[in-house]
Parts: sequence; C-alpha cells; structure tokens
Amino acid sequence: MGYRSEVALAVGKDVMAQFLTTLAKSPEARALCFKGSDEVVKDYDEEGSILFKWSHLKWYDNYEEIRALVDFMDWCDLNDLADGDLTESYKFVRVGEDSDDVESRGHGFMYLHPVTSIHIG
Repeated sequence: MGYRSEVALAVGKDVMAQFLTTLAKSPEARALCFKGSDEVVKDYDEEGSILFKWSHLKWYDNYEEIRALVDFMDWCDLNDLADGDLTESYKFVRVGEDSDDVESRGHGFMYLHPVTSIHIG
C-alpha cells in the first residue's frame, strides 16, 4: 500500500513555460498532473495559473514523475525574474499521514497552506 500524502501544487503564469517544459520532458509527470490528480483548477488564484491536488499520493523522490516536479521546484528556487523572485510564482504543500509530516515550498498563492485539525472518529 505505501505511505500516502495529500499534495497540492499551484503554478503561476511567470513559471508556466518552465512547468510545461518539465511536463513535455516527463510523460509520467504530465500523466500525474492531468490524469492522476483528483482536482485541477485553471486560473486558480490569477489568470494563467493552475492548481493540482492529490488526496492519496505516494510522494517518493525516486519516482520519475515526482523527481520531475521536484526538479521544477528546485529550478524555481534557484532562478529569479528580472523584477522578482520565482518562488513567489509557485506553491507546494504536502501533508503526510503522520501529524508532524508537513512540507511546504514556494511563497506564492497565500490561500494555499496546510491546516492542522483534530479528528474524532
């Protein structure tokens, strides 16, 4: 079965060309985003942006599709626009099965963030 995470990735228009290049180079990442996601929201927070959400995803860096998306985020973290930081153009949030397993990258899309709550079941 494996360890599953809830994952969201929002991509802004300033990094969309690089994101599409990433998907063009990785058919697995393209399939994960457009066929394997639970939700796709175009123009999520701004025109030209997109949000992908997965509810039960095995987020393992050794999977080719995950590696491609991590490489895309690394590219955003290492490059700048002439007038700004590319980390403002994407947001990644992953919440694992364990309560302290939360990961967040990027600084854009302020309404996308993890929320911790108590569930009584």
